[in-house]
Amino acid sequence: MPSVVAEPLVLVCNRGEIARRVLRTCAKLGVKSLSVYTKPDALAPHAREATFSVCLGDNPREYTNKEKLLQIIREYGVSAVHPGYGFLSENEEFCEAVTAAGVEWLGPTAKTMHDFALKHVARGLAENAGVPVLSGSPLLSTAAEATTAAAKVGYPVLLKATGGGGGMGIYICRDQKDVEANFETSQKQGQAFFGNDGVFLERYIEEAHHVEVQIFGDGEGGCVHLGERECSIQRRHQKVLEETPSPLVDSGLRSRLTEAAVSLGRSCCYRSAGTVEFLVDGTTKDFFFLEVNARLQVEHGITEMVHGCVDIVEMQLRLQIPGLAPAGGVSEILKTLGGIESTGHAIEVRINGEDPARDFQPTPGDLGLVEFPAQSQELGVRVDSWVETGTRVSPHYDSLLAKLMVWAPTRQEAVQKMAMALKATKLQGTPNNLQLLKAVVDDSRFKAGDTTTKFLQGLVFQPRVVEVLAPGTQSSIQDWPGRTGLWHVGVPPSGPMDSLAHRMANALVGNKEDAAGLEFSVVGPTLRFHAHTLIALTGAQCGGATLDGQPVGWWQSIQVSAGQVLALGAVNSGHGLRGYLAVAGGIDVPLYLGSRSTFPSGKFGGYQGRYLRMGDSLPLADPREGAIRYAPLLLPPGCCPAPPTPCAGSPAGGAVQWEVGVLPGPHADPDYVQTEFMEGTFYTQPYSVHYSSNRLGVRLEGPKPVWVRNDGGDGGTHPSNVHDHVYAIGAINFTGDHPVVLTVDGPSLGGFVCPATIISTELWKVGQMRPGDSVLFKKLDLAEAHMQLLATDAKLAAIRSIAQGEQGACTPSDVLKHVARAEATVRNGAAAVGAAAAMPPSRPLIHKSPATETHPGVEFRLAGDRYIQVEYGPMELDLALRVRVHCLEEALKQAKVPGLLETSPGVRSCMIEYDMRVLHPARLLELLLSLDATLPQPHDMTLPSRIIKLPMAFDDKWTHGAIAKYMKSIRPEAPYLPSNIEYIAKNNLLDGGKDEVKDVLFSASYLVLGLGDVYLGAPCAVPMDPRHRIVTTKYNPARTFTEEGTVGIGGSYMCIYPMDSPGGYQLVGRTLPIWNTFGRAGPFSPSKPWLLQYFDQVQFYRVSEEELEALREQFSLGRHELNVTPAVFDVAAYTARCDLVKDEVQALKAKQRAGMDIQLAAEEASLARLAATKAESPANGPMSTDDEEDDSVWDTRPGCCKVMAMFTANVWDVCVKVGTRVAAGDVLVVLEAMKMETPIISPKAGTVVAVKAQQSKLAGAGTLLVVVQEDGC
Repeated sequence: MPSVVAEPLVLVCNRGEIARRVLRTCAKLGVKSLSVYTKPDALAPHAREATFSVCLGDNPREYTNKEKLLQIIREYGVSAVHPGYGFLSENEEFCEAVTAAGVEWLGPTAKTMHDFALKHVARGLAENAGVPVLSGSPLLSTAAEATTAAAKVGYPVLLKATGGGGGMGIYICRDQKDVEANFETSQKQGQAFFGNDGVFLERYIEEAHHVEVQIFGDGEGGCVHLGERECSIQRRHQKVLEETPSPLVDSGLRSRLTEAAVSLGRSCCYRSAGTVEFLVDGTTKDFFFLEVNARLQVEHGITEMVHGCVDIVEMQLRLQIPGLAPAGGVSEILKTLGGIESTGHAIEVRINGEDPARDFQPTPGDLGLVEFPAQSQELGVRVDSWVETGTRVSPHYDSLLAKLMVWAPTRQEAVQKMAMALKATKLQGTPNNLQLLKAVVDDSRFKAGDTTTKFLQGLVFQPRVVEVLAPGTQSSIQDWPGRTGLWHVGVPPSGPMDSLAHRMANALVGNKEDAAGLEFSVVGPTLRFHAHTLIALTGAQCGGATLDGQPVGWWQSIQVSAGQVLALGAVNSGHGLRGYLAVAGGIDVPLYLGSRSTFPSGKFGGYQGRYLRMGDSLPLADPREGAIRYAPLLLPPGCCPAPPTPCAGSPAGGAVQWEVGVLPGPHADPDYVQTEFMEGTFYTQPYSVHYSSNRLGVRLEGPKPVWVRNDGGDGGTHPSNVHDHVYAIGAINFTGDHPVVLTVDGPSLGGFVCPATIISTELWKVGQMRPGDSVLFKKLDLAEAHMQLLATDAKLAAIRSIAQGEQGACTPSDVLKHVARAEATVRNGAAAVGAAAAMPPSRPLIHKSPATETHPGVEFRLAGDRYIQVEYGPMELDLALRVRVHCLEEALKQAKVPGLLETSPGVRSCMIEYDMRVLHPARLLELLLSLDATLPQPHDMTLPSRIIKLPMAFDDKWTHGAIAKYMKSIRPEAPYLPSNIEYIAKNNLLDGGKDEVKDVLFSASYLVLGLGDVYLGAPCAVPMDPRHRIVTTKYNPARTFTEEGTVGIGGSYMCIYPMDSPGGYQLVGRTLPIWNTFGRAGPFSPSKPWLLQYFDQVQFYRVSEEELEALREQFSLGRHELNVTPAVFDVAAYTARCDLVKDEVQALKAKQRAGMDIQLAAEEASLARLAATKAESPANGPMSTDDEEDDSVWDTRPGCCKVMAMFTANVWDVCVKVGTRVAAGDVLVVLEAMKMETPIISPKAGTVVAVKAQQSKLAGAGTLLVVVQEDGC
């Protein structure tokens, strides 16, 4: 806390743009400032731009806590308070208290506020000052009095709460019924919002203009004006656009208006800035007093712009703060203000967080992109705002986000400049009124200056949005190819699971490849289109899809008119899982790290970083000129993806079998799994899709691999464990004995083997697999993969060309011919290229260079058709190998190879992503071999590093919660359950048990070797001291949930989970967040939202759970500074230290080997018990139900409604029992599948008469869950 000082200190008693506006003037004058903020505003600019700032607490209403603010005034020695507008700015009680404390109130006196706060009193003051007022009434106590007064004044009248403002408590009444209907409501609103239930009425002017005059007084009877502002364009009495001078007001009217305003100001000895508001009859030009705003007005900025950019706030400070007055004293201020000539024309628009498509409902949420035009006095553009990219707009405060102002010599030029400024303004994320403002400025009436208070009623405006009436299931915005180039730090590409269907939908409406569209699963959304556009539906087909009740087809473009409703409904059984919707121009959500794709687990991208919800408004980009073909374009069956084959014995609409093309590698036979397994089982026997599959990965059930190794060595105790390496998207990853196909939201780095990888053109099939479907992997070669890639691109380009009208009118047969011709052309070209440059062998290991005295040896492994994995040295933890990987990356970076997309390092490996359309695999292999031969020796290298000290709560409640969830839903017993820490102690034969594990964790310094181990910059880090390298296995199968910030140990590695996510590491504690989505606080930045870097050294210190919670909150708000020390990683020094303790390390490894053997045996016994239990009473088999005959009984019983499972899922919770009374919409059962809990609701009101669902059992699609007997039956 600062000591009390003689120099002035101004408390800015507000938030948002007005707080920043006042702070800006304080800074310009060299006056110290103090801002206040609540927790929702902790990251707001005003909280960091003041000299000092104070948190008012968690309660968002604390801005009006007079007692707390007065306490702050006393404690900090505040000399002046600027209240801004709103909140307490016109609160006479607070003003009196501030003044009584000897502190200057920068504004009018408490008496002035009192006099003008009550509108009926203000009318009297105006009359006494000779200011015209509308005929009206005194305060009215009953509706009967009001109707009598209204009859006397003459209809229409305006019923007004005397303490009101901002349009509250104000009603237009055109007859007696209106008065009677609204009187009590006006009273209640006045009491609720302003603490005064007084109501009066006055004559209502039909063609009214709202014109106000800016005044400034010295508090002693001196008062001047700074011209008038036109504020007629309003919505619900809230101003939308203001301008000065008023286009309505001529010189004579201006003279009368300003004289009346100044007369009123003088009569009440007005002090500081204020506004006198008038209603002007547009027909007669008569004007009438409306009210006085005894404070700084929102729109004061445009008055400043036409008066030589005078600073009205500066004048407020100079008027009242000792030492700031000009040499000529207070009178000099009025002389200066009164002598400024008004020049040019200025316009202001208010950008608000409200949704015009939904009756201007407030729209709290995240702003993913904030851009304003360049601003300066010379440019004539000004922006007063409090938002920035990443701002979370709170529901607790005013909806104003920014004020955009322009100045020009003439009104016509100002209107043009405002249109340009609005075009250059981008606020994307949560909806706002930018489109409305553009429509206002473009309206011919506005351009002509015809702006009455009814202006918006005549505005023709169709927002270019799609309104979500029902969200469907897991509906999200995706683009292709998604978020690329960040795989090396664990940021997944996201994008469509079925990229082929998504790309074809975009092609059908003539969009570019990267246009964002909708993906939905199982059940499609219901959408209202507010603008005319063109759409296309592809992927899994919804059988009941309609547009305004009329059926719509799939794989074709469809014209949609403004106001039409598209209802998609459920996806047909047997037609896949995910559908896609493209809109001409695309969905215009903000780019995040280069993509519009949603990553729901990371809570970023797309629309608010999540799946869609009812009420969302999806903004549509403007389609390219001439790119929309409104004649329907229908794809013939030959152009659409071939459907899968129904499984043998499966009923119609049941499970299907997918044949999926793969390339072997990177970790297959003969090094990791036996050749007999790969050739005789993996490629010949089908796997089934497990219900616990999602966008992160598709889990499969089927034959167990036959391993070559007994364990993973330093990588872990299970033979599926390896040193952490970067995964290929589409890799078939064995987590233990359980395969998972890693998909577009999957993790980039991990420690499990991947025997095969799905090629990029076949990966779409994984996006359509339903639980229970069958998968048969088919081995392909690189040449086939290359051909498929080129043919797919050609097909899509041909469809897009037709959609854009480049081929003229086309029948379905014409389309088929164009597509066939395009595919044939590229196939012939690819064959010629293939003959000229042979592909590398299509096997896991495509090249191996043996180790020598100066080289550790290197292997180049195939990882699908997009990646080559480079692995150095033996399967050992040797940090010199990681340094060599670093050197290879640097060499590739310097080479700047076209077609080389990204390099991603692992512990002893590097994953090279390339585009085989541009860079031939043989050429890439040749380049890698050449560069590898020239790499420097790593043994004497030093690399920059940092020592980062992080707090950790050890053995905490959050890890216990994740373990409990795993035991409930996946595996009830294992050697590492229920305590991961006790298991670690046993696996390493640590005599001190949990305490010794704790000592090791807090003594170790972990060197970061990789990022993205479990997403988003998560470290793969190893202890620098080999004596601290405790070894563990990983969960088998992996968890589906781990809390963000959790610290885990897997193999020899430490990881920090950056988000709530699946994972397999043994859990030991929790620490600070290591990912900050918009990089707005602490050590993060918008371009680098992750904390750690390669070769950082992480050290933990112990804190309690309570201390960690406090630190996490402060850190997230940028108010806790990490202990970060620059350092270096010296390879030679590290090697020397390891040599000194090598005997101890060997003894430790022998001890660990013995412990691992014991725990491996325990794991095998545990898995055997689980298998036996499953065979006896299958926890993952079909849900136990009564026989079919019993279920059919309910079909004939009157009033009985059978509630079925819509898809195969685990029964997460059963919420009812027989006899439970339910209403329509009550939740009966909660199903869990695809990492999503889905409530199953009762379709009718009634009584539950049968419950077939059983918790933790699997319910197949169509399985009976509950029977409800309808009331009255």
